[in-house]
Amino acid sequence: MNIASFFQGLSDLFSTLGASIFVPVMLFIIAKAMGVSGRKSFNSALLCAVGLTGFNLIINSYGGIIAPAVNQMVTNTGVNLPILDTGWQSTSVIAYSTTVGLVFIGIAIVLQLVLFFTKWTNVFMASDLWNNYSFMVWGSMLFALTGNMWLALGLMIVQLLYTLLFSEVAAKRWSTHYGYPNCCMTAPHHLESLPFAVLMNWLLGKIGFNRIKLDAETIQKKFGILGEPMFVGLVIGALIGVLGYWNALNELASWGVITSVSISTAAVMAVFPRVASIFASAFTAMTDAYKKKAAASGAGREWYLSINDAAGYGEPNTLVTGIILMPIMLLLAFILPGNEVLPMLDLVALPYMVEIFVSISHGNIIKSVISGAIWFGLGMLIATQLAPTFTEVALGAGFQLEQTGVYIMSFGIMCHPLIAGLFYAFYSKNFLIIGAVVILYFVLWFLLRKHKARLVEWIENCSADVPRPAAAEAEAKQ
Repeated sequence: MNIASFFQGLSDLFSTLGASIFVPVMLFIIAKAMGVSGRKSFNSALLCAVGLTGFNLIINSYGGIIAPAVNQMVTNTGVNLPILDTGWQSTSVIAYSTTVGLVFIGIAIVLQLVLFFTKWTNVFMASDLWNNYSFMVWGSMLFALTGNMWLALGLMIVQLLYTLLFSEVAAKRWSTHYGYPNCCMTAPHHLESLPFAVLMNWLLGKIGFNRIKLDAETIQKKFGILGEPMFVGLVIGALIGVLGYWNALNELASWGVITSVSISTAAVMAVFPRVASIFASAFTAMTDAYKKKAAASGAGREWYLSINDAAGYGEPNTLVTGIILMPIMLLLAFILPGNEVLPMLDLVALPYMVEIFVSISHGNIIKSVISGAIWFGLGMLIATQLAPTFTEVALGAGFQLEQTGVYIMSFGIMCHPLIAGLFYAFYSKNFLIIGAVVILYFVLWFLLRKHKARLVEWIENCSADVPRPAAAEAEAKQ
């Protein structure tokens, strides 16, 4: 078997099994390595698999219901934007189909394992290998533009290093907010917004937004049953449906869709936390083993297991923030000067995309909406410039365009300014710029090693007057 066949086999394995199989297997191996019994390790892996499968069933089902309403909003506007958002799903398939993507799979596995076991990072990213496709997208575009494989590999490795660095900073906040002990999220297309999220959380707090108690818990306390996540989902779902079918409200079929979207959104808000509790229980045995080892040794290494970003999708503040941003991002696409991107399929992925903003702001919906709108708006301008190159990569990977005169991209993967900035640094081929990016990483890594505790505490305190989720309060009392 040659090296190309080996990498193709890995690609096929990840594409076939997916996170719902691969992550539980990794969890089983890690639990056993930590001394957990075989029965408990298997039970943890099974709970993890059930939880992830439940997440996917809910999200996929919900996406199939809300997507037509979102697409109808696009159709109703009649605005012609030539760059179409074909979604992260098709983008991941394209990424895993490129030569650059195949080569990077093996490198990513080895590098992520080495960085963790040498204690360069305290995040075990190898448990979420699927999301490496995000690096592959940028590496494939750079290779398409330059023809330089080494430059493309260098870009993906540097993006990986920055992602791990940001993940360490955000790990405790994400774990606390979403209630998954010693777990974190390492999806590069979400983590890259961390510096901006931290800055905006501090800035908006300074100008008074910390005093606006708009999160799911506060809404529920103030409005009783009208503030419960189910009712909030019902109202927001109805609003999305009406916006989508406002020009056909005199038709019975339109109201069928509107009520379906409304009830489905309410259902997600009610059901998702229950599935999340099943998923969270998968990590109990491993957490207990970790605490015992730490107590026995007198000191323990604090580390976090990377889990799929689907784990945070349905948290009430996250889902509400994402749904509110759907019409906002669509409006921005129409009025933003220089934008040619039409967000479509990835609009329903916005609850994934805002997880960093929501967790860093301690669930403050207003701060998260403002930060997300600004960041993704800037991202659309960048994606406008890069869409022709991504379309070239997609065609090379066998993607078929149904229309001529249009380009394609993924709103969820490519509308991210910071990771795009790393891309442009390598695209410049200027070794001074590339060297500066690399040196900056090492400087930040050194500063994090020295001041991590203070930085994490500062992030926790930036929104100290915002009520925390129950999971956070429980952890704070321990």
